Amino acid sequence: MNITNKIQTLRIAKGWTVSKLARETNIPIISMRTMLNREEPNNYNIKNLIKIANALGVTVSFLTLEENESEKPSLTMTQREELKKLLDQTVENYFTLIKPNAKEERKKAQSDIEKEVEEELED
Repeated sequence: MNITNKIQTLRIAKGWTVSKLARETNIPIISMRTMLNREEPNNYNIKNLIKIANALGVTVSFLTLEENESEKPSLTMTQREELKKLLDQTVENYFTLIKPNAKEERKKAQSDIEKEVEEELED
């Protein structure tokens, strides 16, 4: 992970100078230049990292991810099963309390949830 390289790449892609990035983040230009020219490319305080990520239109997670990591969190099998149960229960409650006579709509909603869970399990 090289946060500085990611920041520089995004900055250049936007056509921004270091001065423009400093203005957009409300970080003094001298501080911004110092951060971007450090020998340690991952030495940022969280406050500045949040400002930079927001200005560049990305998340802090994106800036700090390793090359082979995914920003999408992975769920364990247990978490997936619990999520499916919770979704099933929510759909059941919705149709029991709010739309008790909508059997076809209920079946479709449950089918859609099952498809989404299966697709997630395949990933």
